[in-house]
Amino acid sequence: MRPARVAAAAVLALAAAITIPASSASAAELPAPEIAWVGQQVVANGSDAYIQAKFRCWGGETGTHLWASIKQGGADPTAEGSGMLSDAWYDTNYQYANDPAGQTIQCDGRWHVNRFTVKLVDHPFGAPYVSGTLANGAAWVQFCVFDSSATDDNFPTGFAYDYGWKTVIAQH
Repeated sequence: MRPARVAAAAVLALAAAITIPASSASAAELPAPEIAWVGQQVVANGSDAYIQAKFRCWGGETGTHLWASIKQGGADPTAEGSGMLSDAWYDTNYQYANDPAGQTIQCDGRWHVNRFTVKLVDHPFGAPYVSGTLANGAAWVQFCVFDSSATDDNFPTGFAYDYGWKTVIAQH
């Protein structure tokens, strides 16, 4: 009878291993996401702009999010909520039109160097605001990584950011 119990336990263990998703780790079990650097230059071409960054995170892809924003001009582009007060504002939230998850990222614990597309912000939140295009010069760049453990209730767990002034190279 003992071999039957061992076999039953093995089947149950295998079933449990198959049904538990890889991203089921709790926030306490995951290392914090990291951003090694964000490129010093933003390349702008009309309504699109590109920023490069090196980051890593853990917990799989499901539930992850990357947000990048580039603001130029206006009274203070570094101020919270200043996007619609800026002369030019681009971000990654256009991704929500294609996928309800927005801009997801692979959080496999490896360092990734990726180029991300940000787009001109047009009528955010139904507002009449339409951004101008980026011009040569300085711009405020915000780059944020949210891993699969990040929630509204546990912020800033699972969150990493890099904010700073970068140089725009406009190719319009």
